[in-house]
Amino acid sequence: MKHYLGIGLAVLLVGASSGAMGAPPPRAVDPDWPCIQPLVPTLSAGMLWSGPPIETAGDWHAEPRVAALVARIGPRKVPAAEGEAAIAEFLKSLGADRDRLSALAFAGLLDESNRQRGEVIERLKELAQRQRKIADIVADLTTQMDALPVSSLGGNPAPGGADPVAAEPSGEEAAHARDLNERWTYVSRTHTEMQRTMRYICEVPVQIDSRLGTYARALMAQ
Repeated sequence: MKHYLGIGLAVLLVGASSGAMGAPPPRAVDPDWPCIQPLVPTLSAGMLWSGPPIETAGDWHAEPRVAALVARIGPRKVPAAEGEAAIAEFLKSLGADRDRLSALAFAGLLDESNRQRGEVIERLKELAQRQRKIADIVADLTTQMDALPVSSLGGNPAPGGADPVAAEPSGEEAAHARDLNERWTYVSRTHTEMQRTMRYICEVPVQIDSRLGTYARALMAQ
């Protein structure tokens, strides 16, 4: 039993140290970042935008048409294709102020994307911290199980020179061992489920970035 526990603990601790999807790349500087994807805390306009300057365009909140577009296509549940169609409709309604308003539209979508990314990043960091604590609990339970006393029947060898046959533990010892094993199983399962959750959530910032890039190209293409 100890042998299998040791293997299981090794797997769990490797998972905890490597995060949701493997060892963090050299560019990751936050110890709480659990994803293989490099941590980019905030997107900047220069990463995706080469259209009219947004620095001098003004406040996108002050433009009702821009604010309405951001509210319409900014949420993550909106498909990118639907957002592109809304952008095309938005741009057709613009007149001579098209360049400034398109820049403001990107600025608004950038702000909304960074807000969403920030929430997801904080969630991932919280999960990483919890996962480390769970790995510590698994290690502690394993140590306790390995330390359980093992009784034997005398010291007489079994026929053929085999090792003495181990006796069944006492009722109290057996109950304690069962309790430890149940707790170990539950905590290990929690650790595994958390890893799966993090693998899924690690993809969310990438999806947000991709959709914002689609929106930026649609705004610049028009």
